[in-house]
Amino acid sequence: MRLRHSAIPVVTATQGYTFGGGCEFLMHSDAAVCAAESYIGLVEVGVGLIPGGGGTKEFALRASDRFFEGDVQIPTLIEQFKAIALASVATSAHEAFNYGYLLPGKDSIVLNRDRNIAEAKAKVLELATDYTQPLLRQDITVLGRQGLAALYAAANELRLGNYASEHDIKIAHKIAWVLCGGDLTGAQQVSEQYLLDIEREAFLSLAGEAKTQERIQHMLKTNKPLRN
Repeated sequence: MRLRHSAIPVVTATQGYTFGGGCEFLMHSDAAVCAAESYIGLVEVGVGLIPGGGGTKEFALRASDRFFEGDVQIPTLIEQFKAIALASVATSAHEAFNYGYLLPGKDSIVLNRDRNIAEAKAKVLELATDYTQPLLRQDITVLGRQGLAALYAAANELRLGNYASEHDIKIAHKIAWVLCGGDLTGAQQVSEQYLLDIEREAFLSLAGEAKTQERIQHMLKTNKPLRN
């Protein structure tokens, strides 16, 4: 959040693996200049957690920004949900736009990776002219119980299709909880800080789960995810 609300512009330059916290840094910068061969994703589900550095909050914010008057909303929410719940990794910077990790008009791609830092520096200088420090958002639309019902149903379909274990579903429910703003009776606007608070609560509750700890231990020992 200090990246997002810095008094000076912040631009992230990426190349190669940009997972987890690296992806969250990228999403909270004023802009990203990504080498075409950047592998970008929020992969915390693989170790039994949800993105806890603002990543889940940011997807809720981005879903809200995509809503429009008369929009059905649920399909947009499900798209954002699946990207995190399935730990989707973009295999190129171009594909990262499809998953919502990069945004048109904000982020850009550099084909010659040797130009990456120079292009990022040029972007910083461009943004520095008349830069205004962003304020904390207070206008993020979340769907509450209506969204939770849809996302819980989507998670159940993954379980019935044997794409997810019981622990995967528990994690998916936590992701849905944050994206929908918790157990709200209907759609309403909330603040970034509210979403960060429930994101942290969900992250810490999963960190105390035995199966999450098994996943973390297995990843540290073998460098491979554990399905438990």
